[in-house]
Amino acid sequence: MSNNCRDPEKKELISAKEAARIIGCDPQALRQRIKLGIWNFGERIPKEKTGKKCDTYLISRRKLYRYLGAEGEK
Repeated sequence: MSNNCRDPEKKELISAKEAARIIGCDPQALRQRIKLGIWNFGERIPKEKTGKKCDTYLISRRKLYRYLGAEGEK
């Protein structure tokens, strides 16, 4: 069994690329809409807080499916 199966938090968060694929949009468009507060199934962590080169986006799989009206689907 992989660690992802044991840690529900890791399964709960998905990448912007994966979320964009599920929605059917460009990953950068998804990031921009989260940044502007248009979509609330994820949050932006500014690069100044993380020390990384780019902002970090934490996207909740559960909130995304709820937003899409498919809460029980995986």
